[in-house]
Amino acid sequence: MPALDIIDSHVHLYPRSEIQSLAWCSKGHPLHDQYSVEEYLEASNELTTISDQRLRGFVFIETDRESALEAEAGWEGPFREIDWIKRIADGTSRPGEGHGPQHAHLCLGIVLWAPLPSGSEVMSRYVDRAKDRAGSTWQLVKGFRYLVQDKPAGTMLSNGFIDALKWMGCNGYAFDLGVDARSGGLWQLSEAVEMMAKAHNGASEENKVVVVINHLCKPDMRSRDVNVNDNPADHIFRDWKHEIARLASFSRMYMKVSGGFSEMDALPPGARQGPWDSSVRQELIGDVRRWAENWLKETLTIFGPRRVIFGSDWPVCNVGGGGNEVGWMNWWSVIEGFVQDNMSQDDQASFWSGNAAKAYGLSS
Repeated sequence: MPALDIIDSHVHLYPRSEIQSLAWCSKGHPLHDQYSVEEYLEASNELTTISDQRLRGFVFIETDRESALEAEAGWEGPFREIDWIKRIADGTSRPGEGHGPQHAHLCLGIVLWAPLPSGSEVMSRYVDRAKDRAGSTWQLVKGFRYLVQDKPAGTMLSNGFIDALKWMGCNGYAFDLGVDARSGGLWQLSEAVEMMAKAHNGASEENKVVVVINHLCKPDMRSRDVNVNDNPADHIFRDWKHEIARLASFSRMYMKVSGGFSEMDALPPGARQGPWDSSVRQELIGDVRRWAENWLKETLTIFGPRRVIFGSDWPVCNVGGGGNEVGWMNWWSVIEGFVQDNMSQDDQASFWSGNAAKAYGLSS
């Protein structure tokens, strides 16, 4: 089998100097440190020694900086993030930022924050301002995200939100959908189904917004006793499966196979031990693979091999995935074993890179 390129569809990067602008990362948080390109490459560097796969690059996903919707003063946090990712994509840097000219080619696409609830008029004004800020880097901007996982019920169904999604579809931008079945509740998935029906209603196929769902919808994966035969007692698995099937019924909809470590019990300290082929580490990875298999199989069955996308969710994957040194590789290994067993060679190529390129319109 020829070597397969990997496009990591879900990567968060930020410099130490701008941590204070993150809305969620207070002092003492396990991710209160610099996570830039050099750290990312160090986290994934075992790939070339144990596999013939090649990391082609990543899609940068906004990091939920401090922001506000309509007040332009509240856009300064996201605009500073544009400045940051522009420096990475342009190959320019400030001292200590952890990237340089040799890393510029790795940034294949950018998904920015945007004020979707404010409607298309505000979106258009925001995008005009963001374009000016990004300059030539704007060609890499492929979509927008406004996290709804921590927002009140009805946010996704507001007139402004639907209007903004329709505007995005007409202007060729994808929407990254971040819902949280475990912490937020399955109602978020039901509301997302209603959102999709409204957003696609009346739109021609080419003007329907592309939606890329994050992290399997963040289901509660802590139970090892899920039953693919729909055991009536297993309502968590059954209800999640029902809702993602409803989401998959819409065209131009993709699912990222990412973020699983955040929804399982954290890997024990042994996940950090020894080289890649250490028996302790491999035993742990095999255990997680068996743990996640039912969720992964249902996702593949429901969305099909041409609408599922690999993503690491780095550096968030480090928190439950064994630590900064091994989190990326541990998640890759869990998914690689599943993909080898359940996909054809052509479908594997689509999963690791082709589907991300199609969903986001990335250059070849």
